[in-house]
Amino acid sequence: MSGLGVEEWRIMSVCPRLSRKYKAFEPAPLARGLHSSKAMRNRILFLFSLGTALTAFAPTSFAQALDLITLINDEGFVSEAQDRYFNAANCEDPAGTSFQERITTDPASPVVEVYLWVGGQGSDCHLEANRTDITDRCRPVAGGAAQTVVGNNLIEGLTLADLTDTELVDCSNTALQGQPYELYAFRDLEYASQDVPPEAYGIANFFVDVTPPNPPNVRTEPPGFGESFNMEWPQPTDDLQLYRFYRNDVEDDPDTATLIEGVTADLNATSQNFTAAGLGLEQDESTYLYATAVDKASAVPGNGNEGDKSAGWMVTAAETAGFCDATGACTGCSVSPISMIGGAPSSAAWMLGLLFAAAVGVWRLRR
Repeated sequence: MSGLGVEEWRIMSVCPRLSRKYKAFEPAPLARGLHSSKAMRNRILFLFSLGTALTAFAPTSFAQALDLITLINDEGFVSEAQDRYFNAANCEDPAGTSFQERITTDPASPVVEVYLWVGGQGSDCHLEANRTDITDRCRPVAGGAAQTVVGNNLIEGLTLADLTDTELVDCSNTALQGQPYELYAFRDLEYASQDVPPEAYGIANFFVDVTPPNPPNVRTEPPGFGESFNMEWPQPTDDLQLYRFYRNDVEDDPDTATLIEGVTADLNATSQNFTAAGLGLEQDESTYLYATAVDKASAVPGNGNEGDKSAGWMVTAAETAGFCDATGACTGCSVSPISMIGGAPSSAAWMLGLLFAAAVGVWRLRR
């Protein structure tokens, strides 16, 4: 047996091709990689952990963030991301201000009716303890009556009065940014005596803002004079949507000023240009200009709360020439800086001045 042990001799007799370095079990290449490569093990563990984390953060409910007020007085909102506001004009007639709510439902579980409750921001109306007279954090809307859900998951026939009658929604709010509220829609009647699970309710957020923005602090001195006028004001601190402009051709009286149709400036503007021609001003005619600020409290931009008019800025139409035309800064300047006695622009005076300057320059060089 040439020095082989008994067991080795038996193996070699059955499998003569095997050497003494034979390994009884050798993992396949991929298996070796998984078991022997630290980098590979780390990658596998990372992918497993990532999948577990994504599963943990997957949504468990579709309802809470997706209910939405879609119309106020038949005005649709520009986008679904837009904040929903009831403004001062709505609050003047709560019973006449209608709104429509859209709820989100599981197509496999259609909803026929809902029960609406309202509370302030963070009121947690889904908790039964907050729907009692003791905490008074939430109150039923429309007396707690069931609201029918019609086609496309809509609740119609609601008014702002249904919200203000709860005495939780305040139409006298004076907060510049609006008072936030939450409108809960419970999907079944069992909510009355228990905490409601997330899949059985939704929340529509809305605001009430009846406070108009401050008037722009328009620069009124010096008066505008020329063919073009640039009204200026500092950057506002209010949450604005746009600016409107008014005029009064008779006197400096904002109360009788009329709207300049088709002229607005966006919320980031700090100036607005007007021309004498655009205002219809003839030579030496004057008018007073005013600006107002409009906030975002509306479905349609421009229909929010509008503030008082600014101080009036007087502008007067006058011909501009020479220096004014060359620089483009014509406001407050009617003719060139050098003019003849009769008041007409004097190109000859400019020419004489230039010739004199040239002569002085040549004389100094020759010295």
